[in-house]
Amino acid sequence: MGRPRLTKNKDLPANLYRGEGNSWRYRHPITGVFSPMGTNKINAVNAARKLNDILTPATDLVARVLGSITFGEFADEFLTNKRRKDGKTLAANSKRIYTNHIEKCKEEWNNLPLERVNLLMVNRLLDEIPASTSIGCRSLLSELFDVAISKGLVKDNPARATLKKYVTKQRKRHTLEGLTAIRAAADPWLQNAIDLAMLTTQRRIDIVQMKWSDIYDGYLHVAQEKTTSDSDDEFEIMEGAGYVRIKIDAEVQAVLDRCKSDHLVSPFIIHRAPKMKNGRPNKVPKEHWTQVDEQYLSHQFLKAVKKSNAYPNLKGRQVPSFHEIRALSIFMHKKAGKNARALAGHTTELMTEKYASGHEILWNDVDVGIKLPFADVT
Repeated sequence: MGRPRLTKNKDLPANLYRGEGNSWRYRHPITGVFSPMGTNKINAVNAARKLNDILTPATDLVARVLGSITFGEFADEFLTNKRRKDGKTLAANSKRIYTNHIEKCKEEWNNLPLERVNLLMVNRLLDEIPASTSIGCRSLLSELFDVAISKGLVKDNPARATLKKYVTKQRKRHTLEGLTAIRAAADPWLQNAIDLAMLTTQRRIDIVQMKWSDIYDGYLHVAQEKTTSDSDDEFEIMEGAGYVRIKIDAEVQAVLDRCKSDHLVSPFIIHRAPKMKNGRPNKVPKEHWTQVDEQYLSHQFLKAVKKSNAYPNLKGRQVPSFHEIRALSIFMHKKAGKNARALAGHTTELMTEKYASGHEILWNDVDVGIKLPFADVT
């Protein structure tokens, strides 16, 4: 916030403020931190002018003559050209998250020459946001400055020099008893989604995007889309996607049959009949009116959690989500002596090799290997 334009302040240089009594204080033009400057006005004014010469961003004609590019300009260009590691365009959700990170940074450094963004500034920004957000923002900034270095625009990477924060995981894992209670309180379509997640270990986005056309040659083909940096899930892949071909055994087939038992014609395996308004679906998804949205799945799952009172001692972020079914499923598969990693997705090394080859997709053939553990499954 700028200093009020009072007559008594007209002779003060920028960023010098009156403190309590006869004291003076200087506001760092980049970090916003105030520092005491004593009670001698002349000394405070001289010090403020020197600090301004050093710290005030060079966003004027000098920067233009030197050919400097501002952080905002480069960040926008970086985001426009950013791709996944396999060269594909970013998923909508990933682009939204990255955009939010960039906009947060632009609030601080939009008109600042890129080379003037330093370690102190990056640390200050990362310290002001939650740890979970800070991790993603730091990763994106590290990549941004790596690209800037490769173009000769900067000499070092201030983001990569910062210390990575670690998030204390609050969300608890599902217990078999808890998930059984939740499933009993869920609508039939949600029960089917839970069953498929348990059998296949797939993520939420892959569950809702499974189509009947993905089933052929006796397999359910899953081209995994969701990527994550979840440090608590060793089976997740950063910026990649696995290609898993799941053999349809009797257990999987039983779930697929239940998915068709509502006689609702839909291209999606997990589907529902939405509420109608004026004879039409209230909210029409992108592809088909029976499609289940990711957020809707999570919302309905949470409703079932509350209805079942499966975890009465857990509150807020501690309550396990639909995604946590994946962890329980992997545990069940490993307990049964099955290859949980192969079912969950390729390793990073295999994905790197596949993407580098540039040839046809190599599906990873896997068997489910377990039966649904819910007592009331028919």
